[in-house]
Amino acid sequence: MANKKYNKYMLKGSLRKNGFDRWRLVTNGINSITGEERTFFIEFYIVNPALNTDEYTLGYKSTLKTSEEDLQYALAGTLSANSAAEEIIKQPSFVMVKAGCLGTNGKHINTYFPSSKFEVGHKEFIIRAVTDRLAAGGGEGACVLSDRSTRGKVQVSYADLNNQPELLCNHGKMEWDLQYRISESYDDCFAGVNSNWTVPGAKVQFSGTIILDGEEYNVYPKNSFGYIDKEWGKEFNEPFFHLSTSNMTSSITGKPLEDSFFIVHGESNGALSVIARIEGQDHVFLAENKKKFEQSFNFTQCPKDEEGEKVHWSVSVSNKKYVIDLEIFCNTNSMFVRDYECPSGNRKLMKILGGGTGIGTIKLFQRIKKNLVQLEEATVNNTLCEYGQSEYWNH
Repeated sequence: MANKKYNKYMLKGSLRKNGFDRWRLVTNGINSITGEERTFFIEFYIVNPALNTDEYTLGYKSTLKTSEEDLQYALAGTLSANSAAEEIIKQPSFVMVKAGCLGTNGKHINTYFPSSKFEVGHKEFIIRAVTDRLAAGGGEGACVLSDRSTRGKVQVSYADLNNQPELLCNHGKMEWDLQYRISESYDDCFAGVNSNWTVPGAKVQFSGTIILDGEEYNVYPKNSFGYIDKEWGKEFNEPFFHLSTSNMTSSITGKPLEDSFFIVHGESNGALSVIARIEGQDHVFLAENKKKFEQSFNFTQCPKDEEGEKVHWSVSVSNKKYVIDLEIFCNTNSMFVRDYECPSGNRKLMKILGGGTGIGTIKLFQRIKKNLVQLEEATVNNTLCEYGQSEYWNH
């Protein structure tokens, strides 16, 4: 795998008690019976691992300060009910594996582990989390990510979720056994104010099987349109803004752009990082170098039409030589919100609205003297498109 310098466990020093580390893998799969195509994701999310190694801690779970004896007094009316209802706010500490699918009726399923149950840095794998009785859903086995494969299982029952709404997911079960090969990557780390980001796999061929709620999906390299990225630091970027795809077809020639992809990520330092590889030529605009280019971007909800409600991402970025314009649309009925507890705790959540079926266009222009010459225009499909903001959980 590329990016070995950064594609490893990055929580050192103070980040072990106030930080996060997240790997994300995205691939398409095809239902073995119906032929339906869906976009799946698998994430390994580590938060404040040094705070509690023996059990996972979710910082937003209600906890009475009173003892069981005090609670009986409260029920009898001899202790202030307000006093009994006070909570101890804990800073979170856990390893979470989140997996699921995007699109209509999408879902995410979370399994949690204490930090004593995950391993990193072995030759055989990048990260491995071992299931035990403390993990929501239970069961045997492990969730593993290596530089060529990933396998695992997440499971949450309806009863689990009813008893523990703080699990912040849907009920269901997903198992996967996948191999992958990276054909395009971007070997650099983008440093922001609160987080860092790298792209081990901008274009990835996945193969294998995924079973979601008993339905089998086959993953084929040619149409998996895979993607892998990694982010770590103190907090998520906010607003959280992401676009990426490698499924691009030239509107000029009508041919697929095999050696092409684009990724937009941020918001950091008041700007987005934009990476576009158009038939082997890289165009890179990093947020930390925002003084070297001009940029505008927006996320808006479109008026409802005959196709329903849509949301719209627009990005335009330019320097002295090139201009790139992006327009991406996604139907709201094929999107849903995923929740992540932030390392700072205090019930703070990052809520990310996401979909995997974004469509639109990318245009590339070259500046020649005072004129703009169009070099390429492509239609894009299977775009991973996301927008997120934080808020405080109140259940």
